[in-house]
Amino acid sequence: MKNEFMKAMDFRHACKVFDKTKKISNEDMRYILEAGRKSPSSFGMEAWKFLVITNQELKEKLKPACWNQPQMDTCSHLV
Repeated sequence: MKNEFMKAMDFRHACKVFDKTKKISNEDMRYILEAGRKSPSSFGMEAWKFLVITNQELKEKLKPACWNQPQMDTCSHLV
C-alpha cells in the first residue's frame, strides 16, 4: 500500500493542453466539486468555496494573472 502511494506521488504530471472538443459533463463536475467540498481543511471547518469558470472571454482575461499558462485556452472548466 505504501509503495503504491509513493508511486502515485512520484508521478507528477501536469496537463498543459486539453482537448478542446471534450467537455466535463455537469454530472462529473458536480461530483468533482462535492469531493473537493468534503476534503478536510487544517481548521476542520471545510469552508471551501469554488469558482467554476467556463466563459472563454473571462478565462482570457484571467490568463495574464495565471502566468499565461496554455491550459487556460483549452480547459473546459477553470476551477
